[in-house]
Amino acid sequence: MTVFQLIYRSQAAIPFSEESLLTLLEKCREANSRQQITGILLYGNGYFLQLLEGSMDAVCDLYYNHIANDPRHKNLTLLYQMPVKERLYPEWSMAFRALNPEKNAQIVGFTPAQQDAQDSSRDLLAPLRLLEMVEGFALELRNRHTAE
Repeated sequence: MTVFQLIYRSQAAIPFSEESLLTLLEKCREANSRQQITGILLYGNGYFLQLLEGSMDAVCDLYYNHIANDPRHKNLTLLYQMPVKERLYPEWSMAFRALNPEKNAQIVGFTPAQQDAQDSSRDLLAPLRLLEMVEGFALELRNRHTAE
């Protein structure tokens, strides 16, 4: 079965506390589980980065009809969408990691989220590096999960 993946970035309309993030995650995990959507949500510096995977209909419905209309998001940017052979996060209705801004700046090819997408100095390979980073995180989580 082909899986559809979509990655987007958005800015939080208001800062999220740890408690509000946990509440958001609980609701997302329940809804995603019902729709057989898996993925990962990264949050840091007031920005979200999320990879969603599942059927094309379910993922597109979630992104275009719910996330795009959610007042908690602003400056929504679609970074990647493509059918793939298998899920990166088959066990997680929504994995989560809070990002550390100091560590992110050390990542080769890192582009700050607030950088204007129209900036002529934009790294055109950034979406591929982003996908590599997300895939690396998926492997790290899988390794931890199998080691337990």
